[in-house]
Amino acid sequence: MSTTSLVILAIFTALAAVGALVFMRWQEQKRLEQARLAVLHSDQMGELSMIGESLQAWLSVPMLHFMAQEIQYHGAELTQLKAPSNKRCNKAMEDALTWLNATPRPPARLPGQVKQAQEMRHVIQRLQELIRTSHQKQHLSTEQARQLLQEAKLLNVKVAIAVFDSKATAAASVNNPAQAVHYLKKAETTLQQLSNLPDELKNTLDNIQQRIAQHQEERQPAASGTRLAEGTDLLNAEDDSWKKKHF
Repeated sequence: MSTTSLVILAIFTALAAVGALVFMRWQEQKRLEQARLAVLHSDQMGELSMIGESLQAWLSVPMLHFMAQEIQYHGAELTQLKAPSNKRCNKAMEDALTWLNATPRPPARLPGQVKQAQEMRHVIQRLQELIRTSHQKQHLSTEQARQLLQEAKLLNVKVAIAVFDSKATAAASVNNPAQAVHYLKKAETTLQQLSNLPDELKNTLDNIQQRIAQHQEERQPAASGTRLAEGTDLLNAEDDSWKKKHF
């Protein structure tokens, strides 16, 4: 074999080796990318399941359907990636089937404690982010996204109202009408800041205003004999700060 032939053979051998190396690296990168996507879809399914289970007592049927369809979308992506399933994904798929068959029902009572309300607010905030992401991916039309975001926003407001209502009720139970008025006025302001108030919240606002008037009447006899009511009206700014920060 001539020298030229040997050189050509060596070049082809080197090119083949380089090609094989590049192909192996491409395969490894593809495998890593598929693994990354599998983790991403699995995490999304788990998060949607967690959010749904946390809020399902207050969510509408369209909202539950949205969450179920998102879970099924991520499940289909996992199947396409041929990724193994796990208990969390299986649980999410079970939740999706349940929510697809959901029917309208009265909402449960909202938590009145600040800590629980804050936790619920964080979950609602994450739900809003997922709705926006789904809209960006064109899983939702603009109108569908708008309606779901409005529902989440109103639920957030209802959580705030429940906290103020709970505080007002507690104040009234210890015969402190001034403090009750303080919290009821916070609830009133929160509702009045909303545009296009739905009928449900209009009724809530009417009830709150009636209670404010009632408690203000209760304050009248004591107004001349004590300045306690005036001092109570200047309640710690912590409540205002909490409202602005979380609602």
